[in-house]
Amino acid sequence: MNMHNASWVRQDIVSASPRPAAQGGVMEWPRKNLFNGWLSTLLTMTSVAMVVWIAFALAPWLGNSIWRANSLAECRQILDGASGACWGVIRDRWPQLFFGFYPPHLYWRPVLTFALLFAALAPILFRTIPQRALWFSAVYPGLAYWLIWGGSLWFPVAVYCGFVFAAGPFSLTARVSRGIAVASATLGGVLWWIYAVQPVSAFADSLLPIALTPVASREIGDSCSRSSSG
Repeated sequence: MNMHNASWVRQDIVSASPRPAAQGGVMEWPRKNLFNGWLSTLLTMTSVAMVVWIAFALAPWLGNSIWRANSLAECRQILDGASGACWGVIRDRWPQLFFGFYPPHLYWRPVLTFALLFAALAPILFRTIPQRALWFSAVYPGLAYWLIWGGSLWFPVAVYCGFVFAAGPFSLTARVSRGIAVASATLGGVLWWIYAVQPVSAFADSLLPIALTPVASREIGDSCSRSSSG
């Protein structure tokens, strides 16, 4: 009998051993993740000190908060020059905080754009989403531009056509050289976007006008961007 090929199987189950005293418990995770060396300990203590300092610095300001005010002016009047958090500004200016100076009757457009963002990201972030849904992820930037800025729908469509127009030179020169293919596709796309987008979109709009009310860029930002642009 060849002893090297002999197999041995334990017939009884090994009894469980007690957990080492130095492992487990409430302090196990902090010890491994926050205090597992001198550098980790130093960073942890520095972070704790910064959090405590910020908390003590903000405590008086938050402690003198004004929650019940119908406007920013009323909140400042209640504070009477004292330092304190004035939450009345949120009640008074919440549309501006969310939408800037966007026309109020068009709020549905940025809201819809934000909602569609999740639909565009879903097939990219989750493998369970069918890959054929990626077409919407590719279309979303042009759709978002049209919803927010408005104008003719044919303008972003004409911009997307530039990628199709660039694919022609790329496919024709790909067998010759990869570098020539990339250069020719880039040149074709740039020429399309510079010279063809406006006339093509204008012609398509004259045949089938599909447009939203235009919104100027100065109405999309906040008060700071409006004052700087003015």
